[in-house]
Amino acid sequence: MSESILPNGNERECYKCGNPFNLEIHHIFFGTANRRLSDEDGCWCYLCNLHHTGQFGVHCSPDLDRELKMKAQAAWEARYGDREAFRERYGKSYL
Repeated sequence: MSESILPNGNERECYKCGNPFNLEIHHIFFGTANRRLSDEDGCWCYLCNLHHTGQFGVHCSPDLDRELKMKAQAAWEARYGDREAFRERYGKSYL
């Protein structure tokens, strides 16, 4: 897995709240194919259990899921290519 491309994404703390405990890796673009692409491209971040799978977690909160997807896409476009290239790689745009 490559380093996260999100600003501060490699910090060993929750990307949402800064909690350094009970961290889990969240693949921002998930599903069988997109999880592999997220690994390759650095589209991941650390989330605490509460913000990953808990009550306020990305898997329960469409707003948090969308926020992370938008930030990751913007970082991806800045590093790897334009919006059309992102659409070709991930199947859709979140911006």
